[in-house]
Amino acid sequence: MEDRARILEDRVEDLTRAIATTINEAEVPERPEIRSELRDFAITLLKESIVLPEATTGVAEGAGNAFNPLAMGIPLFFAGVVLFFLFPPVGMMLFVASVLMMVWGLVASMVTRGR
Repeated sequence: MEDRARILEDRVEDLTRAIATTINEAEVPERPEIRSELRDFAITLLKESIVLPEATTGVAEGAGNAFNPLAMGIPLFFAGVVLFFLFPPVGMMLFVASVLMMVWGLVASMVTRGR
């Protein structure tokens, strides 16, 4: 596979050099801007001619459970610690919620990892 990729890269490089040489050698006294026009034309033609592979529509395995409460529990923990000193009831509530979310996230990670 790697050999085929290298062969394709070499071929594209050779074709690019040939196009660049042709554009650099282009001189038309009546049109001094011919090089920039040819360059833009080559770029436009290349962009329009390339057929990109279609994106896969299938969902990757494991992407269905993208939310893990552990990720939300960590910032809530720090916010709870700070707010505990400013306004203890709210800080304690955030602190407890964050601990519950982190435990939930750890359990969810352990259960899904076992599959």
